[in-house]
Amino acid sequence: MKLWKRKLKNEDGSATIEFLGILPLALFLLMIVIQLVVGIHGVLVTQSAANEYAKVYSVTENSGKASQAAGDILSSAGDYLQSGSPTVSGGKEFTAEVNVNIRLVFLPGEIMGYQVPSIPYTATAHSRVIE
Repeated sequence: MKLWKRKLKNEDGSATIEFLGILPLALFLLMIVIQLVVGIHGVLVTQSAANEYAKVYSVTENSGKASQAAGDILSSAGDYLQSGSPTVSGGKEFTAEVNVNIRLVFLPGEIMGYQVPSIPYTATAHSRVIE
């Protein structure tokens, strides 16, 4: 009986058990922080692409060149940023709009036959044509 009491009061290895218990939570929090950083980077790149589109369009009034300039910036972000075609609306004073989908980096493209949702984001830039 004394042997069992001694074994139950022995705390050898308890730090290892506590570490193994907290490890999944720490990894999950790390994944959330990394996804947050990727999302913020996607927002900044999208806004930069909208500003570049507006800058090129204001000088050239050519939506093809402006789309190319915005596409170059969006393509530098990596494969987690899925972009649509930038649009412009208005006359001399115009609004440039860039739409993207920010993919969730830790999830596969498809789970059990269903497409994993992405986060849509739209950035706009207002400017005027320079004559």
